[in-house]
Amino acid sequence: MQTTNPFDLILSRLEQLQSSVNVLSENAQKPTVPATSDQGRLLDLAEAAEVVRKPIGTVRHYIHHRNLPAIKIGKSYLIKLDELLVWVDKFKDIDEPKLDNLEPMLANRKRYGKYKPGFSSDKH
Repeated sequence: MQTTNPFDLILSRLEQLQSSVNVLSENAQKPTVPATSDQGRLLDLAEAAEVVRKPIGTVRHYIHHRNLPAIKIGKSYLIKLDELLVWVDKFKDIDEPKLDNLEPMLANRKRYGKYKPGFSSDKH
């Protein structure tokens, strides 16, 4: 009677799993932004939310409060893809807040007794 090496069985199953994972990963890799030929395409709120990776309600908030260009048709909004991408790129140019802007806030914290310079957890 000849016995089979259990490691051969394990290795063959691992190869099957690896090939399945490779196939699934190839199918899952889809571009999130449509091709450049679709730049003039109109997006609904769900598609625009997928492009900016935010909830639909947040995209609606951007339309109302942050001047995201959109066209209202009936009760729904349509957004041109190229305008959406330009609007998103606009935020790359905004600088990070500087420490100089923190001075008024720290002054108020000192004024109302909520600022503790050199705060440490050691209590003597």
